[in-house]
Amino acid sequence: MISTANRYISILLTSIICLYNLSASAQKKSKVDIKNSDVVQFVRNSDPTLNKFLGNVFIVHGDIKMYCDSAYQYDKTNTLEAFGKVHIINADTVHIYGDYLKYYGNTKYAELRNNVKLKNKSVTVTTQFLDFDMTESVGYYFNGGKIVDADNILTSVVGRYYTKQEMLFFKDSVKAVTTDYTLYSDTLKYNTVSKVAFILGPTKIVGEKETLYSEDGWYNTESNISQFFKNTRLDTKSYQIKGDSIYLDRNNELARIFDNVELRDTANNLILKGNFLETFKNNEEALMTDSAVFIQYTEGDSLFLHSDTLKIDKDTAHFERIKAFHHVKFYRTDMQGICDSLVYTMQDSTIRLFNDPVIWAQGNQMVADTIGIETQNEAIRYLHFRGSSFLTAKEDTTFYNQIKGKNMLGHVKDNKLYKLDIKGNGETLYYPEDKGIIMGMNIAKSSNISILIENNKIDKIIFLKKPDGNMHPLFKIDEKMKFLKDFQWLEEYQPKSKEEIFIWKEYIPIRELNASPKKLIKKPIKKGTL
Repeated sequence: MISTANRYISILLTSIICLYNLSASAQKKSKVDIKNSDVVQFVRNSDPTLNKFLGNVFIVHGDIKMYCDSAYQYDKTNTLEAFGKVHIINADTVHIYGDYLKYYGNTKYAELRNNVKLKNKSVTVTTQFLDFDMTESVGYYFNGGKIVDADNILTSVVGRYYTKQEMLFFKDSVKAVTTDYTLYSDTLKYNTVSKVAFILGPTKIVGEKETLYSEDGWYNTESNISQFFKNTRLDTKSYQIKGDSIYLDRNNELARIFDNVELRDTANNLILKGNFLETFKNNEEALMTDSAVFIQYTEGDSLFLHSDTLKIDKDTAHFERIKAFHHVKFYRTDMQGICDSLVYTMQDSTIRLFNDPVIWAQGNQMVADTIGIETQNEAIRYLHFRGSSFLTAKEDTTFYNQIKGKNMLGHVKDNKLYKLDIKGNGETLYYPEDKGIIMGMNIAKSSNISILIENNKIDKIIFLKKPDGNMHPLFKIDEKMKFLKDFQWLEEYQPKSKEEIFIWKEYIPIRELNASPKKLIKKPIKKGTL
């Protein structure tokens, strides 16, 4: 038994010794081999001892080739120093040049200094300080460097070049220059094959017509397509655009912005908000959807408008205009309105409402086939009502003052309606007062009428042609007499705050209901947020 045990122990020890020898052999480092030089000097009185090789020096270390004017070899440490016209070839594709080299043979690590240049295919790196790991084929510079490929020039304080992965990493004061833009960044990665730059920190991209800031994203320098994801802002001559994510296609002059989008027109004090924005033709056209909001800031008040879609473009005279489509609803403290579509033209500073528009102002409800709101110096000057015009003001819980005509023109001063001109088929139904007491109901007809308004009440009516009318005592008024044809009180549709512009109730004019009694009013609710 003891003999058998000793035999097993002997076999085990032999195996361990063999494994140790194999490991030691694997760990043995290859020597740097000097293949050629004009002069060789062996210096033995130095510490450490060294060999000097002078003139046309050629060095080989595995698959690495090195050339220089002169070299010092240190056998004990398997290192060398090379001087003058240093040239390293690694893996046949990477060429490195410099004035001085210190090379560590055991780790295949090179330190090059002064006038250093690294070339790999179409990429050239220039710097004064470069370290290169031959095993991993990675170059490092740490005191400023420049990278040039076929189309781009990049500079930074710190850089790494992963030649196997064709990837460059830049840190600190990064700058990239192309024919179309200049990029400034804190941290950047760049793939030399795909030509894609990856933004990893605060970055600004400056072009001829726009400047973009972001802290995360990518930019394809070859296709000019990019996408950005963090704190992104796009500034142009006309607009500033923000969003959670921005996609840009410069060649097709297209931009798409997603989530928490804001387009700010500082020249016209306009803001568009929503969750999706698409711009065309270098931002001359823009389309906003998904909780789209238009905001016009003025010194005294601001207008908040919501619709399914908002569009910015230019008219034939190249003046900017804003269009709102479907379920349009707006709020300002002194005026509110609804319609199906709306156009705001900068050329004449007029807002035009189409398809069953209604506006409310100073206690008045106004409807027409189309309504125009004309402004001057950010203040309303005129209200244009065209076709089936009807103004209603609630006198009390029972009576309504009513003015009706084909077309009407409202005159506004200090944001208050003070005069109303009715042109064609004019009708009035109102309740005159004396010391706060209603005297009766006055009904009159005239083709053209002018009405003066004071303190939000009818002060004087001027009939430009002889009127046809009567004054009726209150006790002789029956229910049918109290309303002109097509009267419709629409207070339930009026937004009472800027938050209510997102709540939509379907509205059908009474004249359409009278024409088609079977038509039902549907009231779907549509919600959003500012």
